[in-house]
Amino acid sequence: MGANAQTSVLDFTNGQVLTGPEMDISAGTGVPVFATTVTRDAAFGGANKVLAEGQTCYLESTNVVQYYDGAAWATVGPTVAAASGLTLITAVTFSPAATISMVSGIFSATYANYLVVLNVTAVVGIGTIGVRFNSAGTPVTSGYFGGFDGRNESNVATGLGFGSASSMTIGYSQGGTFGPAAYSINVNMPLGSPAATASIMGTGRGFDSGGAEMNIALGARHRGAAAYDGLTFIYSSTSIAGNYRVYGLAN
Repeated sequence: MGANAQTSVLDFTNGQVLTGPEMDISAGTGVPVFATTVTRDAAFGGANKVLAEGQTCYLESTNVVQYYDGAAWATVGPTVAAASGLTLITAVTFSPAATISMVSGIFSATYANYLVVLNVTAVVGIGTIGVRFNSAGTPVTSGYFGGFDGRNESNVATGLGFGSASSMTIGYSQGGTFGPAAYSINVNMPLGSPAATASIMGTGRGFDSGGAEMNIALGARHRGAAAYDGLTFIYSSTSIAGNYRVYGLAN
């Protein structure tokens, strides 16, 4: 509890002595300050002040001011403490490697939708970047991973790539090296996380070593018997380096 928090609202009788500490409580807060709704409710009735319409208080647990309307406590906006729709679950910077796999349990029953932001800072070798779903932290290579990605490159004709049973292509290196590149991937677990069926969709943008700009849109759905709990990024050539962040979207 904070310095102003109290656990009772005093009810005086005729002739009762008002002590200094009792006066300090009233003068110091203006309105009663309670740690939670539990201590608020316990402070009224019995030897304490009777709860009546017009009573006000402040709750430390949610940082809100409330008033009693004669039937129930109501909040003087905001109705809840300010909260973000995105919750950062993990942020990882990875050294050059051909395979980057999230640890087990990144996707959990807490959220049905996730935002994954992948930033590629360096690439060695000409190849493609793919993504797989994980189960218990291990990439799933069976089942059906069907989808498509559309590419539009400043110096190359528009092309289409397709997913396979093992992975979904999300990026390309045309000139041996490229970067920086960034991908925003939405992951949906329609049955709750982890789920046996999941889908992804997203966008990406990057530049190859020749200066050509690449934009990509992708979408895929994997249907298998695994409980998906993360992603693995795979580079078909030597290595990629960068970082990724995973956010849970408020249900």
